Amino acid sequence: MIEKKALKISDYVLGTAGDILKEPAGLLKHPYISPGGVYSDNLWDWDSYWTLLALLETASERNKTNVIEQVRPYAKGVFLNFLEHQGIDGSLPILITPKDDDPFDCKSSPDNNMAKPFIAQLGILLLKHNILDEADLKERIYQVREFHQCYERRYTHKESGLLVWAKDWGIGVDDDPATWGRPEKSCGSLFLNVFYYKDILAAAELCDAVSRPDYAAEYRSKAETLAGAIQKYCWDEREKAFFSVDVQCHANITQHRVWGKLNNKLDAFWHVLKLKVLSWNSILPLWAGIATQEQAEAFVKENLVAGRLMSNYGVRSLSADEAMYAPEVARGNPSNWLGPIWIIVNYLTWETMQNYGCSKHAEKIATDTLDLLTDDLDKNGCFHEYYSPESGRPVATPGFISWNALASLIKK
Repeated sequence: MIEKKALKISDYVLGTAGDILKEPAGLLKHPYISPGGVYSDNLWDWDSYWTLLALLETASERNKTNVIEQVRPYAKGVFLNFLEHQGIDGSLPILITPKDDDPFDCKSSPDNNMAKPFIAQLGILLLKHNILDEADLKERIYQVREFHQCYERRYTHKESGLLVWAKDWGIGVDDDPATWGRPEKSCGSLFLNVFYYKDILAAAELCDAVSRPDYAAEYRSKAETLAGAIQKYCWDEREKAFFSVDVQCHANITQHRVWGKLNNKLDAFWHVLKLKVLSWNSILPLWAGIATQEQAEAFVKENLVAGRLMSNYGVRSLSADEAMYAPEVARGNPSNWLGPIWIIVNYLTWETMQNYGCSKHAEKIATDTLDLLTDDLDKNGCFHEYYSPESGRPVATPGFISWNALASLIKK
């Protein structure tokens, strides 16, 4: 039965691929891919990467060479569209539409966020499927490098070595309580740091492919340093989880009328404070291989359980015992990450459980995900953006495909 459901989802994903392949329009000079639904003419940063991963890997697994050939120009076009709209400082936009190449004003100010770090991971995916060749990479590797250099200039918290979000919008996980509604440049986000870690490792591979071992070595050294910072500052032994951190730790120097300068030389030597909000972000260091086996097992035992992150429909985006838990609200601008089931969360957790040998959890997530989406197809004929972890009902955005297509890669 589970194999039948997996095949049904795979057929749907491959059969609807044409709906999200978009021709050049306006400022988008190359073909590209959209998330579908209400986002039908949008080119988004991390959305496009995961959608292409799902389509290309699914088509490859099922030997659907016609689908790979169909997707090929759109996949390459995503890569080219972003790099051809790069800012003079190396920044890349979060979103490009036919009428606006930077709606979030990423390129205009270092005080704004810019594209999530997926450009090198996209490059590796396209290289794997022979969509980019060595000539393409030699021409573009310097732009990828400028993007990472811009990230480090703009967003590095020098005391910890972690990256921070500049603002609370355009962050991918729109209303993540660790960032959303909080001060600017205050959150050393797990989401941001883990995906940056993965992107600079991917950049090292790209540099290897174009015979730049000097750049590759530099990237790998930076990745090792960042992984160390995530371990040092984000792991909490008491809670058995990784957390995003607040970086607003510094001595508040005050001139007192009696005692003179207060707090002089009393540095906040701990540099950050953990933001102990349990969400799917806590899984990301495990997914990236930063966590030790002992940390992963402790996290699963303590936190990937019913009543916290686990539900009957997969992994909650926010733990059910958090005060902010509100999974059945159809929020927009930002979207709701306060507990709903997002298929990308299920997929990454499933992959993580496989990598750490947690086979029972992997099997449950696979079954829950495939049941959830086949039920949606049976009842509504489409996927939705996110789902209730309490009832499994769709909450928002019918026709959304995007990273839901990753379900086609999930197997029991």
